[in-house]
Amino acid sequence: MNKENGHEPSARPFLPRACRVVALGGGTGLPMVLQGLKEALFPPGWSWEPSRDRDRLTAVVTAADDGGSSGRLRQAYGVLPPGDIRNCLLALADRDSTMTEIFNFRFSGNGDLGGHSLGNLILTALNQLEHDFSDAVERGSELLSIRGRVFPSTLEDVVLKAEFDNGTQIAGESRIASVRRPIRRVCLDPEGVRALPQALEAIAAADLVVIGPGSLYTSVIPILLVKELADALADSPPRVVLVMNLMTEPGETDNYTAVDHLLAIRRHAPGVPIHDVLLNSTPIPEKRVEYYAAEGAKSVPLDTELLRALGHQPIERDLLLTGPKVRHDPHKLGLALQELAAEAAT
Repeated sequence: MNKENGHEPSARPFLPRACRVVALGGGTGLPMVLQGLKEALFPPGWSWEPSRDRDRLTAVVTAADDGGSSGRLRQAYGVLPPGDIRNCLLALADRDSTMTEIFNFRFSGNGDLGGHSLGNLILTALNQLEHDFSDAVERGSELLSIRGRVFPSTLEDVVLKAEFDNGTQIAGESRIASVRRPIRRVCLDPEGVRALPQALEAIAAADLVVIGPGSLYTSVIPILLVKELADALADSPPRVVLVMNLMTEPGETDNYTAVDHLLAIRRHAPGVPIHDVLLNSTPIPEKRVEYYAAEGAKSVPLDTELLRALGHQPIERDLLLTGPKVRHDPHKLGLALQELAAEAAT
């Protein structure tokens, strides 16, 4: 049984070798989840066998990013946004791979290459060589010797649109938070995009599906707006866990509680079951709270009793990373998710 007292298990749970975990999302949250799960599922000394192990951990990545290097490459070459994909590949990469440092390199300066990640450029070049972005990602996976698999949620060109509480609308994922108005809904344009078949297969075979953490309206919800992915979650038997954000996000989730996050997901993807909500039980130091308050963010109230009343199981664990920023600790997060995966697989 899950403990809800915030204490981390004293020993690693037994995890069947056939156990499969799928993580959905984008931004900075998904790579952190993948880093923790890679460490938990494939600890030091693990004898890696691709035929046995590569399908045990799968990332399905949102394809709506249009900012920064990704946005520039998307506009110039018609490639799907490579940035979130690159970050997930690096999270799963063999750290001894000579390509890891290369993929992570970013050009400085104000020239044509300024601000571009070399990994983004490599994925763009592979896309032109392969004429298929999923094949380009597969080639990138091989170059980095990743532990797991990474798939875009769709191969279609999508734009994220938002409607605000006053009825105004805006198009473009990178522009939404800057409006600083309560968001009524977001949608993909076009709405009926097809999911990548391999992503659907991974969900159908999964024991555990992890959603979040991440920007609610620009990373978490957009991937659930790919209807085939949402339908796969509704029709398949995996256990689904939402990793709750630690802090609210200015321009997206101002004053949101944990329940507000869940209700927003329900409004956009009502058929998606969320069985567990993984919550941080460790108080955030006051100095860090004050720093974030000056930026317009505050810690997300947990609302555990309301979560239970809505049919979700709150699971409290120490998930906080030590340091100046309020972040999830990948190691702690990986252990908590490993525990849920072990339960789901038995």
